[in-house]
Amino acid sequence: MTYAFAAPLITFFEYSFYRFRRGRLEQVFTLDTYSRFLFDSYYHVVIYDTLRMATIVTLLSLAIGYPLAYALYRINRPAIQRWLALLIFSPILVSVVVRSYGWIVLLSDQGPVNWLLLRFGVLAEPATLVFNLFGVVISLTHVFLPFVVFPIFSSLTRLDPALKEAAEDLGANWWTTFRRVTFPLSLPGVVAGAQIAFTLALGAFVTPAMLGGGRVLVLPLQVYNATTDINWPVAAVGGMALLVISMVAVAAFNRLLKYSEAR
Repeated sequence: MTYAFAAPLITFFEYSFYRFRRGRLEQVFTLDTYSRFLFDSYYHVVIYDTLRMATIVTLLSLAIGYPLAYALYRINRPAIQRWLALLIFSPILVSVVVRSYGWIVLLSDQGPVNWLLLRFGVLAEPATLVFNLFGVVISLTHVFLPFVVFPIFSSLTRLDPALKEAAEDLGANWWTTFRRVTFPLSLPGVVAGAQIAFTLALGAFVTPAMLGGGRVLVLPLQVYNATTDINWPVAAVGGMALLVISMVAVAAFNRLLKYSEAR
């Protein structure tokens, strides 16, 4: 199992030191590709756009996911709770291609979202909501919501009800109890959900390719384009960069998770 995982990475790492010139792969040891990747402004933009997209998706998923998780936690009727959980989980059950096409239809110039915004006077003319970062973020947030909601919900269900009762007995209202007791104790779920959403957004490929319209430059797309051009060194360096960024992000989130659990 370890060999099956490590062998492709080792091969990829080896290709990163080759040179691609005049449409041919030269198997010579060189750091030219790494030098281009580190000092070429194009790749700086790609890395920046990748991190920006992942950060926005994570923050938006948390902003929507926490209230959903809290509402799911506060519902006392099991039947309604199960149906709401199924509704939240449903985006994962749909193919990523079908889901992306669905968002293209919804966010297009003549789509339902623009129609409603025009109908209620929010916009004077149709807005460009697709084939840009906005459409990519909306679609990715939609599919990553379950990965944020359920870790938070799991943390909320593990809370000791006696703590809330004690806060209320001491005169704390709902907001004070939530701010001083519920939210701090649910932080491990928040961090876990953010970690999952961020790392998944870093590796997203199909959604940026379809809803980005070629205007959203992210590392997975750069790796794919280099692979189709048979430029293995650039694809390998892009893949290694994505791996390093993901490992750094996971390490940072793990450290934050330990800190939140220790509080």
